[in-house]
Amino acid sequence: MQVTVTEAARRKQITEAATEVIAAAGYQRASYARIVEHAGLSSTRLISYHFRDKNDLMMAVLIAAIGTVDERMTARLDGVTDRVGMLRGYIEAQVDLLRTHPAQVKVIREIAQNLPDLAPVLADFRVGRLARQLTQGQREGVFAEFDVRVMARTIASGIDGADSEDYGRELADLFIRACVG
Repeated sequence: MQVTVTEAARRKQITEAATEVIAAAGYQRASYARIVEHAGLSSTRLISYHFRDKNDLMMAVLIAAIGTVDERMTARLDGVTDRVGMLRGYIEAQVDLLRTHPAQVKVIREIAQNLPDLAPVLADFRVGRLARQLTQGQREGVFAEFDVRVMARTIASGIDGADSEDYGRELADLFIRACVG
C-alpha cells in the first residue's frame, strides 16, 4: 500500500502526539481522546484511519522512539573504533539521552512494561548492543573475563539512575575500570 505524503505527515503527527501523551500521562492513560486533543485533531477517527488499533499505534510510537535513540547512539559512536572508547561513548550517550530525549526514553520503558510480548525485543534493545560490545572487547583481549549479561544489565541499571553529565562520566570511568580489570 502506497502512503501519500499527507498520510505520512498525519501518521507522524499522531505518533509524536502519542509519544508526548505517553511520556506525560503514562501508557495506561494514553487514550485516543488525549492523543487527539494533544495533536489538535478533529476526531479519534483520524487515528483509526491511520492505525489498525492501539497496538499498531504503539508499535509506530516505539519504532519512532527507538529510531531516535539509535540515531543518537550511532552519531555519538561514529568514528570510535576502540572498545574502551565505545564503552565510554555508549554510557555517556545513554545518560545524555535521558536529558535530551526524555520522552522517547520514557515511552520505550512504558511500552515495554505494558506490552509484555515486546519484552524480549526491548530487553535486547536495552542491553544487546552493549553486550555485543563487551563480548567483542573480551574476544579482542581488551576487557577482562566477566559475565557479559550481568555487566550489561548492571551498566543499564546504572544509567537508569543518571541525573547529570558528570554522573555519566563517573559511571563510564567506573565501568571502564571494572571491564578492563
